[in-house]
Amino acid sequence: MKRFLKNEDGQSLVEFALVLPVLLLLLCAIIDFGWLYYNQITLNNAAREGARYAVIHYDPSTDWRAETEERMIGSMVGIRSATAIVSDPVAQQITATVTSDTPILTGFTSTILGKRTMELHATCTMRLEN
Repeated sequence: MKRFLKNEDGQSLVEFALVLPVLLLLLCAIIDFGWLYYNQITLNNAAREGARYAVIHYDPSTDWRAETEERMIGSMVGIRSATAIVSDPVAQQITATVTSDTPILTGFTSTILGKRTMELHATCTMRLEN
C-alpha cells in the first residue's frame, strides 16, 4: 500500500506539460523580436541611404524625388512605401521616410498579438549639400 502512495512516475510529464506553453511563447517572442529588430535596422538604413542620395542629387528641375523613392524601395524587399520631401526649404533639409509591412514569423506570437504583420517606419533628415 505504501508503494502506491509514493508512485511519482508521471509527475515530470505533467510539470513539462504545464511549462511548455510558456516556454514556447517565450521562444517565439524572442524569434519575432529579433526578426522585427533586424527589419527596423534595415528600414533605418534604407531611409538613411535615400536621404543621402537625395541631398547629393537634389535638383529642383529634375524628378529627384521619384529617383530617391525608387532607390529606397529597391534597397529592401518588402518596403511598402517611401517618400522624400523637402521638409524645411529655409534650412534646406530633406526628410526621407520609409514604411514597411513586416510579417510576423511565428504563428504563436501572431495569435497572441492578433496580427499577421507589423507596420514599421523609419525617417532620416539630412541637410542639402549645395
